[in-house]
Amino acid sequence: MSLVIDDRSQWICQWRGPMLRFACLHLSPREEAEDAVQDALIALLEIDFDKLQAVDPKRYLFGILKHKITDRLRKRYSGEVSYCEAFSDDLDVYLFNERSHWIEGVAPAGWHRPDERLQTDQFFAVVDLCVHNLPTKPAQVFSMKEFLECDADEICTTLGLSKTDYWQCMSRARKQIQLCLSQKWFGGASQ
Repeated sequence: MSLVIDDRSQWICQWRGPMLRFACLHLSPREEAEDAVQDALIALLEIDFDKLQAVDPKRYLFGILKHKITDRLRKRYSGEVSYCEAFSDDLDVYLFNERSHWIEGVAPAGWHRPDERLQTDQFFAVVDLCVHNLPTKPAQVFSMKEFLECDADEICTTLGLSKTDYWQCMSRARKQIQLCLSQKWFGGASQ
């Protein structure tokens, strides 16, 4: 029986921090994010350990956490709220010229064989940093879409967004993450 506890303890020690960072992106105050993580870890302890032998711990734990976060968000948001989080400057002005071409010096550098780099922990740490540097609403929308694998309708319902707000958030988030990755991971634009 101690082997079961030890293995689960390792999972908890290894993944609790990343799970909490992820939950904090979607839930505030921090205590609510901690509660969601705790609920996910309790669910882990309630599962027969023999069933866990063949699963990927990260995928399994984040899968549970996804459902705990989504349940909490559904309870929290119940009405249509328009996207009012204003950006101080329109990002497109800084990235594209009047003909919608990249402005020289800010275009993303070529991403040579990104499939090789995607497998590294360092890359995902930079992605995590880029997502956490987004404004709150685009970060939530992007994270729900890409990390929690929610569809657009579910995200709009959960966060009380219109489809237009959803697509605006996704567009801005993708542009900012691409720019961030170009600067912090792929070596920046041509210098």
